[in-house]
Amino acid sequence: MGRPKALLNWDNSTTFIEKIISEFIKVGSSKIVCMINEKIEPSCKKFSLPSNVEFVVNHHPDWGRLYSIRTGVNALNKSDYCFIHNVDNPFVSATVVEKLWAQRKPGCWCSPTNNGKGGHPVLLSKEITDKIFTTSDLDFTLRDILIQFPKIPVSVTDDSVLRNLNTPEDYNKWFKP
Repeated sequence: MGRPKALLNWDNSTTFIEKIISEFIKVGSSKIVCMINEKIEPSCKKFSLPSNVEFVVNHHPDWGRLYSIRTGVNALNKSDYCFIHNVDNPFVSATVVEKLWAQRKPGCWCSPTNNGKGGHPVLLSKEITDKIFTTSDLDFTLRDILIQFPKIPVSVTDDSVLRNLNTPEDYNKWFKP
């Protein structure tokens, strides 16, 4: 991409990470934890955001995604539910977040689906985040943990829940340079 995905422009005044945060703010999230790397920390400190938004630096990105998620879950202080969202899908909407929230159940996780395919964000119950927190095997993935719990698929008409921007071509498809 040439620069960190979190700092790519959503529009002329908003980065991907700011756009994602704004959608979770719209639905009244009590705490928003963003896992970032050291490279983007100075930029993130410059954002004008509410006090319930916390940036946590992952000092060990080489330890894998589950370690990053576990670090973020730890910063939530044992919340009953937690959303996980990838920065390479800035298309998240408050509407989808609300639909997932309405379907939450203890011991389960929710995922938006479009045409039978699962997307982002995912909503995890405390039982799942507890399992993430206690899993120390760095070879485990989030998927390895999720398959141990019931999934609640939440059908949405918005196919943007499936989009991931991983290349400059992906970015240029949706955003004009």
